[in-house]
Amino acid sequence: MANRVSFLNTHFDRMSSSEAIELLLARLLNRQGGRVYYANAHTMVTAAQNPVLAEALDHSDLLLADGSGVRWGSALLGTPLMHNLNGTDLVPALCKDGAPKSLSVYLLGAKPGVAEEAAANLKKAYPGLVIAGTQHGYFSQAKTEQVLEAIRVARPHLLLVAMGVPLQEIWINQYANQLPSITCMGVGALLDFVAERVPRAPYAIRAVGMEWLWRLAMEPGRLWQRYLIGNLVFLSLVLSYAFAPRRQGEQTT
Repeated sequence: MANRVSFLNTHFDRMSSSEAIELLLARLLNRQGGRVYYANAHTMVTAAQNPVLAEALDHSDLLLADGSGVRWGSALLGTPLMHNLNGTDLVPALCKDGAPKSLSVYLLGAKPGVAEEAAANLKKAYPGLVIAGTQHGYFSQAKTEQVLEAIRVARPHLLLVAMGVPLQEIWINQYANQLPSITCMGVGALLDFVAERVPRAPYAIRAVGMEWLWRLAMEPGRLWQRYLIGNLVFLSLVLSYAFAPRRQGEQTT
């Protein structure tokens, strides 16, 4: 089952996909609440530069490894996170297994109209799934309390927060305590995928860990810096950790 390991000074929960689904569904149906995040190379680069995001990750109840970068980097540092546990795969699996148990989900984030389209597709795909509510992510700070109250009244098992890194993690970390018994999960572009606004990579590309390259090809103007520059920064972070013990040893000799 799961165990916590440290990678780039961040504690991840190491488990398989099936273990993650089982554990998450149990937490949801038992209304344990809490904060669940998925961290990929972009997340780790951003956390290294943003202490507020790093703090949010430290306060997670579950932090799952997302993407080939984290798997490769953690293996190099001797703490291998072997499974790709991304929300785009796990959330539909949770909905499938939870629908017969009347799992309820609230969709928060993305552009106006996207959450509603995603909700309709989830309902169609998983009969029995309860859509507790939807809200786009472009609301003002002044409306935050109104949004929180709507979520509290709806009382979903699962709140999907699709605001992108680092906004979603910071938002969840700030407000999760005001949403008792509701599990808050940061899911990035999930609603865009489910609403079919953005095409996901074919399975063969995902299977070899190259989904990031597909996404770059689909949205080069928006994502080139994240993937081309960001991946180099991530590599430098991993290598700096890999060689740090050697440098310390050389300094003491």
